[in-house]
Amino acid sequence: MKNKYGLKFITLLIPIIIIILFIEHKYIQSFLPLLPTCIFFNTFDLYCPACGNTRSVTALLQGDILTSLRYNIIPLLLSLLLFLGYIELATYSFGKYKRILPRKLSFYLIGIALIVLYLIIRNFIPYLTP
Repeated sequence: MKNKYGLKFITLLIPIIIIILFIEHKYIQSFLPLLPTCIFFNTFDLYCPACGNTRSVTALLQGDILTSLRYNIIPLLLSLLLFLGYIELATYSFGKYKRILPRKLSFYLIGIALIVLYLIIRNFIPYLTP
């Protein structure tokens, strides 16, 4: 018989960690001025894939989803995938496994292609810039 107590513990610990992040987001923001500026943007005057991620995550921790999307779409998409993966983990660890995330490679390849296209286009459309 498999020992799932460790998996159940981790499954229950993850939401507690996320709640602490939401509560302590002001403390996390105090470290933001210490981060360096984007070398890619300073050199080429183009937004790299990571440009806006810090501001996007900060807005997401404050619960401002639209502002988070405005800065960069990647943290919100990753949060959604992680949330769905967490739901699968929770159903597995408590004995009622349900598949939620798609299992086809083509789904993820199309998603990555669309994200790359977005990251290129946002350099040319002022509304999409972070």
